[in-house]
Amino acid sequence: MKHKVLIMRCNEYDPDRIAGIIKKGMEELNVKPFGRILLKPNVVIAHPEIFPHAFTRKEFLDGVIEATKKKAENVKEISVGERSGITLPTRYNFKNAGYPEVIKKHKIKTYYFDETRNIPVKIKGEEVLRDTLFIPEPVAQTDFLINLPKFKAHPWCRLTLSLKNFIGIQDDRHRLVDHNLFLEHKIADLQEVIQPEFIAIDAITAGQKMMLTPTPFHMGAIVMGTNSCAVDTVGCHMVHVDPKDLIHLRYSAQRGFGPMDVEEIDVKGDFPLEEVRNKTKKFEFCMEHIDDYFGENSNLSCTVGKFPEKHSTDYCWGGCPGALQEAMHIFRGFYPNVEKEMKKVRYVVGMVKEPLDLE
Repeated sequence: MKHKVLIMRCNEYDPDRIAGIIKKGMEELNVKPFGRILLKPNVVIAHPEIFPHAFTRKEFLDGVIEATKKKAENVKEISVGERSGITLPTRYNFKNAGYPEVIKKHKIKTYYFDETRNIPVKIKGEEVLRDTLFIPEPVAQTDFLINLPKFKAHPWCRLTLSLKNFIGIQDDRHRLVDHNLFLEHKIADLQEVIQPEFIAIDAITAGQKMMLTPTPFHMGAIVMGTNSCAVDTVGCHMVHVDPKDLIHLRYSAQRGFGPMDVEEIDVKGDFPLEEVRNKTKKFEFCMEHIDDYFGENSNLSCTVGKFPEKHSTDYCWGGCPGALQEAMHIFRGFYPNVEKEMKKVRYVVGMVKEPLDLE
């Protein structure tokens, strides 16, 4: 039987409308939340003015919680859990995202994964990087995981959708392990720990180019499904990306977690895929190497060497180059002329054998 993915129209952040769409989606997908229910949004960073498009919106969370409460059976607990970006306190970002008022309204529980106990989980397989991963205890104890990603382009992974959102279940000391040129492998490994029972992507206002400072793109959609690979495959097609180019999707599909051929997926909903694709023809990505990205007029120059990873010998997409790129975009938000006003900096990553011209 084909996995079903729904693309539904939703042009504004109206919690009641979102709740109705999610409830209808759960019914069509035969989703019945139960037991210990954990909702995992993307709150990598949040601020209503500085980072307004980086996170799953509070109205979206509100609507999903409302629908979940209506459809759930034999409930022991409903909670929201997340670990924000490295070094950032999750409770601080939840406050900036407006989550506490939503959580209080629905009388549910909050888990800040940087403040909870982490436990080891054994994983097996020839492809895994490590045989043990550490995850928050609430994740290990959940009966029903609901994944709530934000639809965003990503400067290291091309797209962050359902699979990539699992990076946010690990605290810093575990998250940083293999968060480098092995990032795509790490994302696939995290699928070995737990699978979501329901996925709803906030694609009402999607994010282009960067993950922390994305350029908003009004997509006007909610994407739902029960299989991460199927949902991410449809997400790729929505913005003209070949699913094979989403490396963590390819790795996850190869391990049997789901399809990455849209012909093997039953795409339904009231927002036809081709109509979405017509709308997103100008959706922008930023997959540029830093040695090309920062131009001659910048006081920041970069040299990139070689790396050992087979799929990316010329670049470390998940590590230092991308971290620099994101950091500079944040600086630009505060100081638009930062690259001209800063002192000269030469940034070197990878194995570089030739002499460096530091003039």
